[in-house]
Amino acid sequence: MFQEPTPEAPVPFGAYELIRRIGAGGMGEVFLAREKSNGATRACVVKKVLPSLQANRAFVGRFLDESKVVVRLNHPNVARVYAMGEADGEYFLTMEYVQGKTVSRFTKRLRDRKQHMPLGLILLLGERVCTGLQYAHDANDEHGQPLQLVHRDLSPANVCISYRGEVKIIDFGAAQSTLKEEQTAPRVVIGNLTYMAPEQAKKQFVDRRADVYSTGVMLWELLSWFALPQKGDPIERWRKAANPHWDAPSVHNPNVPPELDQLVLRALRKEPEARYKNAAELGTALREMRARLAPQYGDAELGKLLSKAFAREKAAEDAVLGELLGKPINDVPTDKRRRAVVPPTALAFEHTAVLADDVPSEDELTDPGRAALGDHPPDVTPRREPVALTQRKKTLTAERMALPLGEAPFATRRAFGVQFEVKDEPLVERSLEEEIDGTGAEEIESDPDYETSAYGGKGAFAVIAIGVFLAAVGLGFLGVWVWATLH
Repeated sequence: MFQEPTPEAPVPFGAYELIRRIGAGGMGEVFLAREKSNGATRACVVKKVLPSLQANRAFVGRFLDESKVVVRLNHPNVARVYAMGEADGEYFLTMEYVQGKTVSRFTKRLRDRKQHMPLGLILLLGERVCTGLQYAHDANDEHGQPLQLVHRDLSPANVCISYRGEVKIIDFGAAQSTLKEEQTAPRVVIGNLTYMAPEQAKKQFVDRRADVYSTGVMLWELLSWFALPQKGDPIERWRKAANPHWDAPSVHNPNVPPELDQLVLRALRKEPEARYKNAAELGTALREMRARLAPQYGDAELGKLLSKAFAREKAAEDAVLGELLGKPINDVPTDKRRRAVVPPTALAFEHTAVLADDVPSEDELTDPGRAALGDHPPDVTPRREPVALTQRKKTLTAERMALPLGEAPFATRRAFGVQFEVKDEPLVERSLEEEIDGTGAEEIESDPDYETSAYGGKGAFAVIAIGVFLAAVGLGFLGVWVWATLH
């Protein structure tokens, strides 16, 4: 029987010591761990593959093939995968412990506080992402042959920032290598529809320019400071991904200069040939723009803003890191350490997969009535969707209503070519995803304004008390009115 690890009683596992279990995904259990080598100790994240998947020969084969690719990636702007293999009869992968937050969580915190990310930091962030992309796009195998890696699932949830201002792409290579067989199968498209390139949404061949497009979407969202929707009707979202229309960021944020509008819209061109030819070209344009518009911003400024936005979380994470390395840093209570120990790499190698069985055909997805990117007048009435598409949406809506609670068509998660079925595998623990994306109660409870907010602590008590008082007053007036009516 597996012993639950604790800082006081770590569990040996191969070359590692498991310190805390922090959650479970569709692929396996996730642990905070430490590795000792040559007298040095480093923190890491260990993901152990579930026993049911270890019996899947296809999964294991792809898992081992993948290890030859991702462990070769060693760049400051790509989160490291240290090792993948087998230990004590179990398959595992070990990832870098990145002490920081994802871009999605960072921007959510700033929006919640009515703050904006400075223009210079947005340009810096995009520049660093492009540097990491270009490195991975140009990576070779052990024989010097190009790996032809494409991330395919680049989004703010897959880019993290450390408290030192380091920008790291999470999970690079997993989506591409996972799709080497699947890319010819029309049933599956892996990626987030909100940030997906049009050719990927249409199930066409994609190359590095698809990642350039996804970077452009992230830049658009940051510059516009307009949170793009992550939910909604899957067919409509798919159709929008296949036929994008982008306003200039300055439409939403007048502080964006015209030359930056042009830069972002070029990255977002519908046709790959019209975009920047690679991430290096886009990164150079961003660096030159930053040098002209905001040269005072660098990695240190980015780290300071993140540290200020997550001051309480950082204190707890410092304590956790000290605990991992055997060097206590502060006196944060143990229970708070336990609630703040989820590094952004914890869900690595599990990607959103969209099942395409009931998705409109390419003809239905492609809408010839839509204007070309950048040429869409604001007063053009959208063309009516095909009748077949309308009928299909009605059918799928009815099917969704008949599904058991918690299930939804299209939405699933995959790793190494294996789909995680709800009936066979545990769902990703909600607390794990919420901690990474910043959508759960932990975000509210750790906020400095928590005790005086309307969401918890004294604020919650005040809201309840006011509600009870108003209800009592209303009932009193009602009683007086009834008495006066009867007498």
